[in-house]
Amino acid sequence: MSQKNCTTVFFNVTTSYSDKYYFRIESQPFRATDLDKSVSIDVRGEVKEGTPVSLNCSAVAPCPEHPPELTWTLPKQFTTENQLQESSDQTKSVLSTVTFTPSYLHHEKNITCTSVYPVGASNKTTEHNMMLNVSFSPKDTSASISPSDPVSVGSCVNLTCSSTANPPVTTFTWFQISGDKPTQVASGQSYTLNVTVDGGLYFCEARNNNKCISVQEASLQSLV
Repeated sequence: MSQKNCTTVFFNVTTSYSDKYYFRIESQPFRATDLDKSVSIDVRGEVKEGTPVSLNCSAVAPCPEHPPELTWTLPKQFTTENQLQESSDQTKSVLSTVTFTPSYLHHEKNITCTSVYPVGASNKTTEHNMMLNVSFSPKDTSASISPSDPVSVGSCVNLTCSSTANPPVTTFTWFQISGDKPTQVASGQSYTLNVTVDGGLYFCEARNNNKCISVQEASLQSLV
């Protein structure tokens, strides 16, 4: 405190760390909490392709005889389970749980939970939106050649590899097919080489640092 540095570090953060935090001083004889300033931490669990996830949406039910109706808008088919809950302070709420298995096609798609309250002859609607962040290995990997037209022996051509992944691709590797065996010839998204009289067959490999690393081969491309 004498250096006016009260930095703290949280290690091995889990979703249980999601909360509001306040700064407090405990140094005899002084004790004080700064209630006017706080830091909110929201730790979200990882959503991985192919791994089932459950989403919860709740809305208070001030009139349990006429609870709100909860509906979901999701980018795929799903099943829901709704139940009326009572908390320790005896307030009631409706909880809706939806479980589905995400794929890479659901990345950055919006999800909406809507609650409809019956109010007299009309309805009052509230909703909450969130965007899916799905972790997935490289997809739609492809290789292209420039120039694409037949080129003369000794000319330079450029091979480019592209792929979609979350997190993004960290490593591109190029291989040449020699006989029945692939031989690594370069690393990087692009590879420039001189055309030989025999031409050649090449493919690229894309990897990301997803926990479940996966390799996607590109279409084999011939050089003439």
